[in-house]
Amino acid sequence: MKKILIMILALTLFIGGCGKQDKEEDINQVENNIEDGQTPDEQTPEEDEDIIIEAPDFTLKNLQGEEVSLSDYRGKIVLINFWATWCTWCDKEMPDLQRLDNENDDLVVLAVDVMEDKKTVEKYIEEGKYEFEVVLDEDGEVSQTYLVSGFPTSYFVDKDGILLGGVPGAMTYDDMVKILESIRGEE
Repeated sequence: MKKILIMILALTLFIGGCGKQDKEEDINQVENNIEDGQTPDEQTPEEDEDIIIEAPDFTLKNLQGEEVSLSDYRGKIVLINFWATWCTWCDKEMPDLQRLDNENDDLVVLAVDVMEDKKTVEKYIEEGKYEFEVVLDEDGEVSQTYLVSGFPTSYFVDKDGILLGGVPGAMTYDDMVKILESIRGEE
């Protein structure tokens, strides 16, 4: 059932593409869902019962070889960012992710590199001087679970582990802050 609901969520997010107008609509939709107290997977306004989806948990190794699970971050807001070193838009987004991570104690940026070798990712992270948590989705299984169809793709998870929504494509720092403030406004 969870996979079906996540598929519906992902299809909703990805159908419009990654243009600037579509991106603004995606960000506004995430904010509206948060403000309305709705999760992005609610099917119709007639439903009496809110459907809440817990973000699918996963465990991957970080660059130090330690296992890291999404559930390790309960109690914090998590921005899961699926990316790759060869992705131009990911490269442009990385400094903003670092800034967001540095400025927010209640947030964790969890950067999930998809299907690249550890040495390539380590070199990229060292050169960029990025300090947020980076994990390796070596076989692409986690990105498939989250129905990632392009890079970067980000998902927001609240402090209770509830999947709030996602944004395909690169976000600006202002976009990230806007969504984060919406999430905080509902706590």
